[in-house]
Amino acid sequence: MNRLIALTALATFAFAAAKDLAPNKTHAVLNISYTNFDDVPQKNKTLTFVGKKNPKNKVTVKTNGYGEVSFLIPREDSYQILCESLTGPFECGETPYVSPRASYGSVNVAFDDTRAELQGVSFKVGSAELVPSTLATLDKTIAGLKKNAKAKVEIEGHTSSEGGEEYNQKLSEDRANSVRDYMISKGISKDRVTAIGYGYSRPKASNDTEEGRKQNRRIEVRVTNPDEVDAAPAE
Repeated sequence: MNRLIALTALATFAFAAAKDLAPNKTHAVLNISYTNFDDVPQKNKTLTFVGKKNPKNKVTVKTNGYGEVSFLIPREDSYQILCESLTGPFECGETPYVSPRASYGSVNVAFDDTRAELQGVSFKVGSAELVPSTLATLDKTIAGLKKNAKAKVEIEGHTSSEGGEEYNQKLSEDRANSVRDYMISKGISKDRVTAIGYGYSRPKASNDTEEGRKQNRRIEVRVTNPDEVDAAPAE
């Protein structure tokens, strides 16, 4: 699932929400505005910023009731942004480089925390057998589901168009069920997880190129009861 992120380069301009913060010798002020794809503010949501040059530069923050947060961030690095979804943390963009002379800056993040592509999940060629390196991604998703115990999800399997319609429909179903079975084996109740295959009926990109076909071979997870989860989040 594509994540959209709009970035404004860090510069020396003021931001009203940061009036109680001031840059210092080593840190700039970063202002965050976080919405979903319908431009609805994402209230009380957790975001983590991890330095790409120095991973020890790690800052975790939570938005306020307006979907905003301001904080101090170390200079001389750019940051991978992790959005906390109902099924685990997912990469949702990155900041511009924070220059040594940066003072204030802003980042607008748009992310749907009720569905995501499980990037990194892969299978052996032509089969539904999970590649071992895939399991780390699935384990993070399982941890998120255990944290949000009311969440129910649908696992969606998608393929490229290579091999024909009937072949890909079955392959997508088998792969979705393989992910579901793994989640159940790790303690997720079977009544919380359904699986469905879409074959190549919902492509992300053109099937005319290898890069496009690679993007189309994917597993997505969708929360089916977001209102119930938001109304009574698990602690």
